[in-house]
Amino acid sequence: MSNIEDDSFRDTIGTINEKGKRKFIFPKKPQGKFYDRRKLVSYVLLVLLLLGPFIKINGNQFLLFNVLDRRFNIFGMPFWPQDFYLVVVIMIVSVVGLTLFTVAFGRVFCGWFCPQTIFMEMVFRRIEYWIDGDRGAQIKLNNQKWNAEKIRKRTIKWTVFLIISFIIANVFLAYLVGSDTLEAMIIEGPLSNVKTLIVLSIFTGVFYFVFTWFREQVCIIACPYGRMQGVLLDNKSINVTYDHVRGEGTNGRKKWRNGEDRTALGHGDCIDCNQCVVVCPTGIDIRNGTQLECINCTACIDECDTVMEKVGLPKGLIRYASEDEIVNKEKFKLTLRMKGYIAVLTLLVGVLIGMLFLRNDVEANFLPMS
Repeated sequence: MSNIEDDSFRDTIGTINEKGKRKFIFPKKPQGKFYDRRKLVSYVLLVLLLLGPFIKINGNQFLLFNVLDRRFNIFGMPFWPQDFYLVVVIMIVSVVGLTLFTVAFGRVFCGWFCPQTIFMEMVFRRIEYWIDGDRGAQIKLNNQKWNAEKIRKRTIKWTVFLIISFIIANVFLAYLVGSDTLEAMIIEGPLSNVKTLIVLSIFTGVFYFVFTWFREQVCIIACPYGRMQGVLLDNKSINVTYDHVRGEGTNGRKKWRNGEDRTALGHGDCIDCNQCVVVCPTGIDIRNGTQLECINCTACIDECDTVMEKVGLPKGLIRYASEDEIVNKEKFKLTLRMKGYIAVLTLLVGVLIGMLFLRNDVEANFLPMS
């Protein structure tokens, strides 16, 4: 029978067991058209993210966020303390733009563009699949005693993770102090920059902790965006959604049996294979509806489409859709709220462009000596 009306799932978290202890997620390796597209987008963003501090435009670093010296470079354009109001306007534009994007398309940013998700799913997780194997092999390895195989695989994986965390920390530091300064420090050696070495070690430790142990908890516990989406979303927002009308039918979901007339029995197209759950990187059941933990990564869409294809049922049981489209068959259209956000965003962008054109390259005040 259908569990769509059962809210008991809200009393538990997929990453916490019955004893209240951390339960690690071992998601199945995703595959499908959406995953292939995400890989392409992720690798392009990874290249931009890693090269961002080292690209120069007119001698200026492409992206620089030097808080200590109060100097910022955004797309090669330098901003100084007197330009702080422009930085504030850029931040406001970004927030309004992200809000509009969320109202219209849900948490797509988290699944496709967030650096945490990109590094976790497209770098660290893929290395984990390469070393430990897929879901079944990982669970087996996690449960077995510390023998030679487990020690070898854990040592290799954790060492690779530490090296990558160190590389990420260096790139992160380049964003803060500048790539030229970082290169000079590397040439001078660690003994000449002990404070920087300590900071770099702290960054490395943080990244290593996040991607080795904390993982999806960043999205569930630490990131405020997941909670913000609950306020912004409505029935007209596009999300990764389970079509409960088609999937549940009148008598709920049911395991697949060859030759059985599911329509006559009143069962929906969901064959309760549970593959959408085992492939989820945050351990949720998308069939329970929109949840805070869902990052719209589309892994469940690919897996469900694969299963539907195997049993000869139409794809799209899980897809990008709004609740109104599922229930009332209403296609996506701009709502009054979305139009309002678009108007505000257009106005802010116009103001920002005007400020950038009117901005002086250098501003100085000369005070006479008394």
